[in-house]
Amino acid sequence: MARMPAIFNFSGPYGVGKDTLLNSLLQRHADVVHRVSTITTRPSSPDADPSYRTVTPEEFARTTDSDRWIVTTQLGGDVRYGTSLDEIDAQVGLGKVCVHSIFAGHQGTGRLREVYGRRLFSVGVLAAHGGRAEQLDVLRHRLVSRGRDTAETVEQRLRYQLDPIDYVLANPSVTTPDGPLPAFDRVVVNDRLEDSVDAVQALWREYFERPANEGVRSRIH
Repeated sequence: MARMPAIFNFSGPYGVGKDTLLNSLLQRHADVVHRVSTITTRPSSPDADPSYRTVTPEEFARTTDSDRWIVTTQLGGDVRYGTSLDEIDAQVGLGKVCVHSIFAGHQGTGRLREVYGRRLFSVGVLAAHGGRAEQLDVLRHRLVSRGRDTAETVEQRLRYQLDPIDYVLANPSVTTPDGPLPAFDRVVVNDRLEDSVDAVQALWREYFERPANEGVRSRIH
């Protein structure tokens, strides 16, 4: 019997609602879920998301100086993010399902797939049906509606979302220990939040819930 996946990942452009979908899993399955932490050189607030920790560029380089880290470079190279494979493996070993949100690109989603193959269930999140232009139109509307940024800042943010949008739309094949696999197992269009949350919960039931007579460890190993 094939092993059930042990990692549930969400990837997509900024403002698409990845964290909201991820948090729906944390809220409903807190007893079996572990939120994977991220270190970053970008300022972050523990009050907003305690899974992110800001470090200096020097500390980042020292901490991630091994092949046990997935490192992504974003915002034109100005910001770096790190995900610990040791943390994931340790939590999976305890019988937890790791939930994560990693950059939609070869450095992030692709690398996670390369390492974990079918043990990863990865969801690409888009803002709308259609291509790049449709995605940008909806994301622009969402960011402007928040009223937090100037029009210039919104356009600057959107420029950096072209590659993540294209990666999700392309859903490229990735070489893995289980053979070639698509980067994403599913793509969810988050145009109506309630429907998207329901879709994510349905995926959880289909791929992560164990039969009543199985223990948590037997579900993952």
